[in-house]
Amino acid sequence: MKHLTRAIALLCLTAASTLALSQNADKLVALSAGNTTPLAPIYLAETLGYAKQEGLDYSVKTVFANSLNLVVAGEGDFSVIGISSALVPVREGKETSIVYAISSGLATGFMVASQKVKTVADCTRVSTSRAGSAVFSSAMAYKTTGGGKFTILELGDANQIVPSVLSGGSDCAVSAMAVLQPGLEQGLHLLIDPRNPSTVPPNTVQGTYGSGLWGMKDNLQKKRVAVEKLMRALKRVEEYIKKTPVDQVAAEIVKHPDFKTYKPADIAKQVEAEKLFWFPDSGFVRQSNWNGALTYYKYGLPFIDHGNKLYSYESRVDMSYWTAAFGQAPR
Repeated sequence: MKHLTRAIALLCLTAASTLALSQNADKLVALSAGNTTPLAPIYLAETLGYAKQEGLDYSVKTVFANSLNLVVAGEGDFSVIGISSALVPVREGKETSIVYAISSGLATGFMVASQKVKTVADCTRVSTSRAGSAVFSSAMAYKTTGGGKFTILELGDANQIVPSVLSGGSDCAVSAMAVLQPGLEQGLHLLIDPRNPSTVPPNTVQGTYGSGLWGMKDNLQKKRVAVEKLMRALKRVEEYIKKTPVDQVAAEIVKHPDFKTYKPADIAKQVEAEKLFWFPDSGFVRQSNWNGALTYYKYGLPFIDHGNKLYSYESRVDMSYWTAAFGQAPR
């Protein structure tokens, strides 16, 4: 009897362990660089319940500038941030994989200024996100090609970019339109609007990829099924946004605890500004666009070498999760 009891206990323990591993394999934690509207699609996959409906235990946590380091350290599965940040750990031998594009690079290239500033050359201090982000690359591109001689103020929380200008800490700012919208409502004006090419300094390659999802290669491979489920959930988010009024989308966004302090009406305005740039090719990162992306990212990350295989499409981008979820690449 004792042997039978012990055998049953061992069987139960093994089953429990197997179940725990299975549950863990279907669990994903996304670490967001900011509770800002440009990154809202990744939050909507949670608040709309699409990830759960796909059988995924999924959550988003806002960790701001710590997103990169925490994912490298294994504290989360995805860094939700500018795709260019996936290239930073590579220099230290860390293998990263970019698996999804949330927004076009054009989304990160808006520049606002105080009323006394009339051109990029007039800016003295420009507030933006930290080096490694796509918006930092935009700021550096404008400094390099637009005649700017300004100092860049790197901020770890995108929500502080506009306040830094309004308080006089800087006189210009570069970020996504939704981040800058509150400043426009308080007297700042647009210097550069990627929707109007005539306002954009030449040779600032931006029409590639801005924010997206990347993680550590080995970890994502172990969680392949879960990643594919997230791909399908994000496709449902894309379809939801296309057919749903912005006020309803905003109401869903503010259901997330990290957005609870925001007013739905303000988020609705920002959704209207951002939806033009979300889901380029339904999140698919094209090989044909990668060289241009590296050129854009190099403004903010000078160490990038187009000829180094560490930064090649084959090494850094993995669309196998996307194609496993949906079939062939979009045309």
